[in-house]
Amino acid sequence: MTTTFDVPLALTMQTNDTPWARDVLAPGLSIQLPVADIEGGFLVVNTRFAPGTVLPTHLHTGAVHGYTTKGSWHYREYGAASMNTPGSYIYEPAGSTHTLVASTEEVTEALFIIHGAFLNYDEDGNYVGHFDAAVTRKVYVDTLEQQGDEIPDFVIGGNCTYGRR
Repeated sequence: MTTTFDVPLALTMQTNDTPWARDVLAPGLSIQLPVADIEGGFLVVNTRFAPGTVLPTHLHTGAVHGYTTKGSWHYREYGAASMNTPGSYIYEPAGSTHTLVASTEEVTEALFIIHGAFLNYDEDGNYVGHFDAAVTRKVYVDTLEQQGDEIPDFVIGGNCTYGRR
């Protein structure tokens, strides 16, 4: 069904067979990328953390919404007060800075909706790079190609359609 402007009302995708880009951003982090909307300035990413995965310290330029479905994780800076377990929802305001630490006991999975970019820092606090919708889209596609996986459809933004690049 389309509107009078021939734009689909909604897009649905099944992610069960979508390949995971492995070791993206940090060893042990795998991602699926349902949405990389460059024009809208946001991305939706399914994440899978191997036990003990630690992401680089990063600052968010926009708000982040997260929902944990498996395992557990917390922020190094906030300890147990930031523990996320299955069913946990987290809101991170723009400007929040933290280091995500996944459970050492089990695989952890969470879905994040990330607005803007996140700026990565090394252990000395030096800026080392960023991820936003454009960078994440490129890294996702490049990683899947290197792994020999087919590039799946994902929402690319700018209009309501699917794309592979």
